[in-house]
Amino acid sequence: MKKKLGFEFRITIIYLIFGVFWIIFTDILLEMHTKNAEYLVNLQSVKGIIYVVFSALIVFTLSKRYARQQKFIKTNLQQSIEKAEESDRLKSVFLANMSHEIRTPMNGILGFVNLLENSEISSENYKQYVGLVRKSSERLLDTINDIIEISKIQAKEAALNVTAFDLNESVRFLFDFFKPAANEKKLSLSLKNTVADKKIRLQTDKIKLESILSNLIKNAIKFTHEGSIEFGVQQDKNSIRFYVKDTGIGIPAERLNVIFERFTQADLTITKPYEGSGLGLSISKAYADLLGGEIFVESEEGKGSIFTFILPANSVGKT
Repeated sequence: MKKKLGFEFRITIIYLIFGVFWIIFTDILLEMHTKNAEYLVNLQSVKGIIYVVFSALIVFTLSKRYARQQKFIKTNLQQSIEKAEESDRLKSVFLANMSHEIRTPMNGILGFVNLLENSEISSENYKQYVGLVRKSSERLLDTINDIIEISKIQAKEAALNVTAFDLNESVRFLFDFFKPAANEKKLSLSLKNTVADKKIRLQTDKIKLESILSNLIKNAIKFTHEGSIEFGVQQDKNSIRFYVKDTGIGIPAERLNVIFERFTQADLTITKPYEGSGLGLSISKAYADLLGGEIFVESEEGKGSIFTFILPANSVGKT
């Protein structure tokens, strides 16, 4: 790549070329049209004034353009610096949050394992402690899995593994899997599958699809304290629409446009009072893009949310 001349060199060269051309060309013209020495001197003065005016206009125009470019570069540079600083700050907060999410279940596991080493504990307490160890282990595993997945996504190493599988079987599995968690919080989890009577086979990455839907259902259970959660499946022409509707805390309007982004204040703030890494929606959005689908949310703070994922037509096999 050829190195461009600096602004100062360009404007100097232009000024010299224009000046030499102007002097030679106007001298020839003046000598051709007048032989009066005094008149020629006066014309030379006028010529000089015209050159100064025009060259000043050219220098002014180029300088103004250069100043605009420098201002644009400076503004973009400042914005880039601010964005980088904000990104670093949020990543630091994120890492601190991940550290907390790892240490908390680990402390729980170690604490209850120490209690289980006591040979005098009752069978009732033993069962309770084992359950708490299992719960802490599952929380730790979820956090580690989220960190691994977001790392793969950041490194662009998340690859698709397309297989053919039964849609209704997968949907029913997810519903049955999350039903106990909803019951534990006394929430009504219902399944509204309008294609339950059809044999639909999907051609897509089953693990990533189930990961998207799992994250949506898991979040609905996490952020809903009372009421209901509806897991729905609909067919629209040859595409499949999945949705999770809840009566939870909802999302403030100012956070809706960044709720799927990685390392944003929206994610870190909304998940702070709750367990979990806060990466579920970011992972879901990345997987949705990989599958060629679309994911979006409608929500009203204090009234609940509806998360929708649309799988494209080329992923739906014959019914």
